[in-house]
Amino acid sequence: MTGRFTVEIGGRSYDTIQVMDISAYNAGVASEQYLDRNGRTVLWRRFNKNDWGFDSYKKLWTELLPENERITVDGETYVHWYDCITDYICRDEK
Repeated sequence: MTGRFTVEIGGRSYDTIQVMDISAYNAGVASEQYLDRNGRTVLWRRFNKNDWGFDSYKKLWTELLPENERITVDGETYVHWYDCITDYICRDEK
């Protein structure tokens, strides 16, 4: 799934490469980062492993966010939680 992607934000298109990071922040988190030709982050997306935070939330993420995008990594389901658009892009939009 990693590779080259066009990311569209606010009517503008960005030629990016996607890199993935699995559980770098803490166990059970996967992220996608979309970098432009200058190596700057355009978009960052967080996915939670299905049982991430179960002790706190008391539900699986497939139950909490049943309509959200899912990815499979090494046979484990991860559910999309949120996206971040960097200040770099927000400034570009003005």
